[in-house]
Amino acid sequence: GSGTITYVDPNGDFGALGHGISDSDTGELVEIETGALYTAKIRGVEKGEAGKPGLLSGVIYYGPQSCRGEITANTEDGIFGMVDQQLKKQIQGEPMEVARCQEVKPGPAVIRTAVSGEVKDYTVEIQKVDQSPSKRNKAMVLKVTDPELLSLTGGIVQGLSGTPILQNGKLAGAVTHVFVQDPSRGYGILADDMMKYGEE
Repeated sequence: GSGTITYVDPNGDFGALGHGISDSDTGELVEIETGALYTAKIRGVEKGEAGKPGLLSGVIYYGPQSCRGEITANTEDGIFGMVDQQLKKQIQGEPMEVARCQEVKPGPAVIRTAVSGEVKDYTVEIQKVDQSPSKRNKAMVLKVTDPELLSLTGGIVQGLSGTPILQNGKLAGAVTHVFVQDPSRGYGILADDMMKYGEE
């Protein structure tokens, strides 16, 4: 499957997905020695419906030309590693501040994604924030309110894991899961928690 990079810091360290890559049979985190980051071309969107999560369908080009970095860790809070110089040079825009956990509040926010073929912000509502340690990658409940995104995807679909959630001009978190019975809603991890990787 494919997923989304949440952030790249000025050193080139990245975090993605907001949850780990698990074994589909056991549900256990896959132990990795090393991994690689590859570009993917999204070819289409299968819209989400109640009881049937949608997904981004695309092509991942495996090969030296499309490798964009190294994955060094697969954790409950996401996958982490280092992007290559080429990807680092492609990143445009000003650096963004990370919201502290206590700054993220229920209310309006946006998610930034390229599902339409170009990077755009779509409106969402943060409905709940729960900082219990057991809920780390389900710390936020989100509802997609943007009519364009709802008509495009039905809400949150597989492949959007890691999509940045922005609130008040800061990186608040990342999308992690979809509500299977209501694809307009999903969970997110707080960026502050995600970025603690390596400090603990």
